[in-house]
Amino acid sequence: MEKQSGANGVNNASEEKKPNKLKKLLQMQKDGTLRETLRDWRWIFRYTKKYRWYVVVQTIFGILGSTLGLVSSVFSKVTVDIVTGKRTDSVIVIAISMITSALLGLVFSSFQSRISTKISLRVFNDIRGEVFKRLLDSEWQKVRCYQTGDIINRLNNDTQRIASIAISWIPSLIVTLYSFASSFFTMMYFNTSIAFIALLGAPFLAGASSILLKRSRRYNKLMFEKQSQVLNFETETFHNYDTVKSLGAVNAYSRLFNGRQEEHRKASLDSNMFSIRSKIYLSIVGHLIYFATFAYCLALLWSDKITYGTMTFFLGQRAKVTSGFNSLLGILPNMVQSAVSAKRVREFFDIPAEQQLLTESEIEELAKTPVEVRLDSVEFAYEQGRTILNNSSFHARSGEIIAIVGASGQGKTTMLRLLLSLVSPQSGSAELVDCNGTAHKLTADHRRLFSYVPQGNTVVSGTIADNLRITNEGATDEQMLRALECACALDFVEKMGGLNAPIGEKGHGISEGQAQRISIARAILRDAPILLLDEATSSLDADTETKIVNGIIKHDPNKVCIISTHRTSVLALADRIYRVTEGVISLDDGTALQPQESAN
Repeated sequence: MEKQSGANGVNNASEEKKPNKLKKLLQMQKDGTLRETLRDWRWIFRYTKKYRWYVVVQTIFGILGSTLGLVSSVFSKVTVDIVTGKRTDSVIVIAISMITSALLGLVFSSFQSRISTKISLRVFNDIRGEVFKRLLDSEWQKVRCYQTGDIINRLNNDTQRIASIAISWIPSLIVTLYSFASSFFTMMYFNTSIAFIALLGAPFLAGASSILLKRSRRYNKLMFEKQSQVLNFETETFHNYDTVKSLGAVNAYSRLFNGRQEEHRKASLDSNMFSIRSKIYLSIVGHLIYFATFAYCLALLWSDKITYGTMTFFLGQRAKVTSGFNSLLGILPNMVQSAVSAKRVREFFDIPAEQQLLTESEIEELAKTPVEVRLDSVEFAYEQGRTILNNSSFHARSGEIIAIVGASGQGKTTMLRLLLSLVSPQSGSAELVDCNGTAHKLTADHRRLFSYVPQGNTVVSGTIADNLRITNEGATDEQMLRALECACALDFVEKMGGLNAPIGEKGHGISEGQAQRISIARAILRDAPILLLDEATSSLDADTETKIVNGIIKHDPNKVCIISTHRTSVLALADRIYRVTEGVISLDDGTALQPQESAN
């Protein structure tokens, strides 16, 4: 617990003599806040360095704008002195010069604002694109630990905060320092005493920075977390919109949403109150400095030591000096807020990326030859102590149709995720065997050898052609129509208007069975040697299901076709049937598949 100073004046005298700022910094160093903040700033600086030429241009225009503002103030002083002295010499020239410098300052300021906006948008798109790509390349299981709303919030709002300061903090710092220094030394040129009076608040304003850093970080972190919770609830609600309405849960969801909004409101108000208290403190100090400067200027004016124009110049520049300090301190909260956002985004970059070791040519070579996929004595659990698959083995070769049956929740989908390398076994192996008999550990690289149709509705908003080309961007109309025919989808697609017929969000406008057939056609169009269907025909009748499987075989008889199903209609077409029961994969005749069998 921190020791407080002063009230009783006893004990820990040496501690009380330590400057408050040093205490704060030592405490931040002890709890890691300072080290973590500096690490976040270094990460932001990566983007500052990338756009250094834009930073230089923005800095130059900022300095020019500040210089012209100072020149305009000097001209204003001279003009006031001329008028109050009732002299008419050069008044028109001075007035024109003052107006010209003010207008040029406005032009430079506007140009700087325009450049800053353009660069910020570019940096924002770059950072967001990099984070988006990183998330897609990261390990599936680690990314799934984050809620969707939180990911969207970090991907958009947090990256926006980073982008806004990445290219502005150095120009802001340099321009503010330059503006402060130029105003201060210009004031010294006319009167040294007034210049130093304007600096009276510097120690007080600087001392505030030691308090702001840690508290601002805490308030902002909590506010961002509550914002993510609101966004996540919104995402989940509208993703399950039909269910919410069908269950009559509108009022319940509204109450839950309002509760999350209330938590975010409280966190935002706490942050706002801290900001208000800080501004009051700074404002009081600023007004005290103003009154001191104003009183001193009046005394000098009364004794004819300065002119009225000089007094107006001093008061104006005093405001700029104080404003410069406020701007310098204002950069700190912005940096703290951006550092919090940087930490939240950096977490995505700490997620391990999927291993990708094979070249395109190696993958293409594997795709041209017969292959076998197998699981050998696999054990897997998403969470420690909750085993999903236990000592399970499986194999499937080119030209075979393999059926996987079992009740829901037994591990069928997990088995397919192991084949796709979305997850890795804790023990045992998941392998692909090439035509030479060489076994390769399944990795993300081998995913390009698979076509996958997951459970549920996986179509996206757009046209039917848009949905099909997700897996094959260069597919021709003929290829897409052939894939639709194999998936028994061509008839209803033609009735809808063809490949350019629109589909709404979550397949609005088509049935579940039609959505499944489009998804199957998309997988066929990928033309991978291994096809995985995870309950992909659950909304189809038995005849259509059989036609689709026969269509797939006819399209490519050498394909490995693995079908997870509850249905019995497709089992007659299967070369082998595996049953998943309580986490154990076994042949349907009851004989457990031995590891040596899978090697054959």
